[in-house]
Amino acid sequence: TAPALLMRSSLHSLLTFLDVSRVVFRRIKLNFVWASMYNVVCIPIAAGILYPAADRGLPPVVAGLLMIASSLTVMVSSLSLKLYREPKC
Repeated sequence: TAPALLMRSSLHSLLTFLDVSRVVFRRIKLNFVWASMYNVVCIPIAAGILYPAADRGLPPVVAGLLMIASSLTVMVSSLSLKLYREPKC
């Protein structure tokens, strides 16, 4: 928990604060799920689980590009919070 300070006499800002916190927490959970799924799928591939079947490993450059893609996805997802609009009451 964290303290909240109201700068206006209106309780509307409290509703906005609660909505923002709900949206941010939802985004954190989404980013966590995305990163976890990526790691569950891609780390075994980077470790060479496909090597016995395909007789080839994942080149380090491709593994690095996939890691960048994962980070960019989480970053863009977090930046989408800038599009937040306060609820109409």
